[in-house]
Amino acid sequence: MENITHHTSLILPSLLAADWSQVGAEISRAEQAGARWLHLDVMDGAFVDNISFGPQMVSTVRQNTSMYLDVHLMIHRADHYLERFLKAGADNITLHVEANYQTSMAETLKRIRDAGRHCGLALHPATPFEVAKPYLEQIDLLLIMTVVPGFGGQPFMENETMPKLAAARDYRDLHGLKYHLEVDGGIYAHTAPIAKKHGANLFVCGTSFFGPPDASDAMKQLAAAVA
Repeated sequence: MENITHHTSLILPSLLAADWSQVGAEISRAEQAGARWLHLDVMDGAFVDNISFGPQMVSTVRQNTSMYLDVHLMIHRADHYLERFLKAGADNITLHVEANYQTSMAETLKRIRDAGRHCGLALHPATPFEVAKPYLEQIDLLLIMTVVPGFGGQPFMENETMPKLAAARDYRDLHGLKYHLEVDGGIYAHTAPIAKKHGANLFVCGTSFFGPPDASDAMKQLAAAVA
């Protein structure tokens, strides 16, 4: 996975918070600020109560950057749509354990790996870590949602999610696994260190990155918070 270990901390700008009327410029802004990964939230209006974008946007982003594309599918039937996201250029595809599948989540993870891409598993704040255990040897990253998925700008749910993040870290280390630990939701310079302390190394930043006028300054502050 881009030759990084779970000891490497990365800030991932989330396109959900960007100005979509200038998506090419926003991608460049992230790249020039030093971002190596870009996070893309795909929402279907069914699994979560919001609709964002689909494979066509992922393809557009791919045409505008060589950054690693971390695609988070907040959708039902990810197995049905999978080939479209693979073709669009996703580098990592993260699935939700709570979503519905025509086949199964395990089969979908296998298809992602067989396509030569990385795969992840995401847990809703209310979903216990134990639900992920059967799949941990199959995945490259585990995404602990630190807000209820669907909308940006929500407050960081520390009490509900940090014990789960720590449990995921401890389980990984005890069993010699390699998955990255990603957090998404309410990640700012004051909350990112809390997540890092509990094991996170990938930090999805939407409003905290694209909101300030100077993305480079925002990146410096966020990166310094998890250094």
